[in-house]
Amino acid sequence: MLRYFAALHGFTSSDAERRIRDVCDLLDLHEFIERRCEKLSTGQRQRVSIARTILHDPPVLIFDEPTSGLDILAAAQIVSFMRKSRDDGKCVLLSTHVMREAELLCDEILLIHQGRVRDQGTVADLQQRHESAQLEVVFLRAIGEDSSAFHN
Repeated sequence: MLRYFAALHGFTSSDAERRIRDVCDLLDLHEFIERRCEKLSTGQRQRVSIARTILHDPPVLIFDEPTSGLDILAAAQIVSFMRKSRDDGKCVLLSTHVMREAELLCDEILLIHQGRVRDQGTVADLQQRHESAQLEVVFLRAIGEDSSAFHN
């Protein structure tokens, strides 16, 4: 599949093989790279899906719930990849309900509820404004909901 997507992006055969090796190193795909997609676990499929979308090295990466349904190891690999992409100067947009991922990865956060931006800022700004270190509480307070479920 990666060779197919490389061809769609106009890679020569040798450039495709080189780029596929690089992406396999980046996303740790070597152990299952020759397996058919239907035989892969959810985490492996997710990494292959990311691999096919980054073969052409896009400057902007958009992730929508990238760790949904993944085990801890697979999620950690995806988070690590997103962090590396950000650190390499890529623009990384992340849509997630997992506040810990947002806290780890995002320079700027937009809290969106029912299609409207309810607040935005850095993690520190939001925590200070809503008087909580927990982003779940920050979100609930930003939308005017009861946050007592997250208190000890």
